[in-house]
Amino acid sequence: MRILTLIEDTRTSKKLHCEHGLSYLVELPELQDRAVLIDTGASSHFIKNAEKLGADLKAASDLSCVISHNHDDHTGGLDALLKLRPDVRVFARKAITGSYYRRVGPLNVKVCRDFVHEGKYEDNFILFEAFQEINEGVYAMGCEVFDEKFMLRDKRLLMKERVKNRSRFVPDDFKHEIFAVVFPHFKNGKADKAKGCVVISSCSHCGIVNILETVKRTWDVPILGVVGGFHMEEVPGVSEAFVKRMATRLSELSQGCVYTCHCTGEKAYERLKAYMGDQIQTLRTGEELKF
Repeated sequence: MRILTLIEDTRTSKKLHCEHGLSYLVELPELQDRAVLIDTGASSHFIKNAEKLGADLKAASDLSCVISHNHDDHTGGLDALLKLRPDVRVFARKAITGSYYRRVGPLNVKVCRDFVHEGKYEDNFILFEAFQEINEGVYAMGCEVFDEKFMLRDKRLLMKERVKNRSRFVPDDFKHEIFAVVFPHFKNGKADKAKGCVVISSCSHCGIVNILETVKRTWDVPILGVVGGFHMEEVPGVSEAFVKRMATRLSELSQGCVYTCHCTGEKAYERLKAYMGDQIQTLRTGEELKF
């Protein structure tokens, strides 16, 4: 199994684009010419990076895209992807059609894509409630554990809801967020789930520990590795007690390395590393992981 970071906030080379966005390409040799994208970054730059990295997004006969949540740093390149691959299957939760905002000073700024009217690409979208198989051994699902001890509530992130024909802004409940679970080992053409899985998140707004606890509740198998952003960079007042509690539980849940990027932020990464040591590493644009 290979995970190639097509775009992220940092980069391995100046020849590659970087931006505040995220996109991974996931490939399993056993699935032959099937491939899965996790998010599309903030723009079409992830496609340009794929070309430079030798990853031909046109080559896979079956290309799927998982949209982790409806924020524009994860959906910004979707139009470019649909133009490049009009046959791509786009998987997302039904709640992704909502309206999502960020509080900036006195303003509520829209930070989402309008998924209600997709026009000629409407048939590309597969919207589900909370759990979906993408390919053999590849799943997308929503968080089902919400332990407040492992959640960072970013009060600036809002959603619009209608009550009695009136709209109002309320805290985002992130029912539009999903993550991917991939089983990298195969036997006789089927995923050998007993050998464990890799969890790929994007921003982990529900809490990365809660996400891993959800995986353990669903499949009682080893977690071989964790990849994703933890949305700690811009959340004010993250206590040392929280960081220690999160790091300790992350170390317990993952048998392998934790690779973090994007919205975790460098300072938060260093704080986690003080407790986790080499078990946690950063992941930049252009880097790849193999499991």
